[in-house]
Amino acid sequence: MTDTPLRVSLITPTYNECENIALLAQEIFQVLEKFPDIDLELIVVDDNSPDGTGQAAEALAAQYPVKVVHRPGKLGLGSAVMAGFVRSDRSLLGVIDADLSHDPAILPQLIRGLREYDLTFGSRFGETSIVEDWAWHRKLISKVGVGAARLLTGAEDPLAGYFFLRREVIEGLQLTSSGYKIFLEILVKGHWSRHMSVPFVFRNRQFSSSKLNLREHLLFAKQLLYFSFYRLFRKRRSGDKV
Repeated sequence: MTDTPLRVSLITPTYNECENIALLAQEIFQVLEKFPDIDLELIVVDDNSPDGTGQAAEALAAQYPVKVVHRPGKLGLGSAVMAGFVRSDRSLLGVIDADLSHDPAILPQLIRGLREYDLTFGSRFGETSIVEDWAWHRKLISKVGVGAARLLTGAEDPLAGYFFLRREVIEGLQLTSSGYKIFLEILVKGHWSRHMSVPFVFRNRQFSSSKLNLREHLLFAKQLLYFSFYRLFRKRRSGDKV
């Protein structure tokens, strides 16, 4: 099995990331050029960015294995990830932010981890993880949210936006998350038994601004409540102990 090439589609949703997208592609493929057992395509899902991100991504296809999905407007990060999954015909799937906050250096570990695990993800909370210059209020919100989601899933960083999975994990699922925490929904609803976390450097974004706002935080709170009831109801129906 270790000799079988790992064919993976890496999805990156974009909205006004024109200055970042070429840098992201360059970093990704420079890291992976030393790993011939990994065959990765980058799928950019652009929500009609007014800064021309979609066109910039199309230009990358002359140099890298890049595909672009053009959507008519800003329809949400969760649905962009799902659109990328649909566009892919590969058995391994991943997600990375386009703002350069997710360090591609750990891509080989995350992808190779799928030989043994159902899910792998970059963790901001490992012993050697580094989060660069977060404001105190963002740290507080993150810790509260992660703590609640950990109780629900058992994962070290259940709100990660940097993750990989085998396609069968989401086979037959109706993913409904329109917000930025689709990984939480996959952890709650997905068909998986083993996961692996990899510590990494969560970097400052360079050119774009954060898409997080009060609406996204309220949406996450709603998601957390819904998934708690979902997990409770599923356990009771299956006869498991709560």
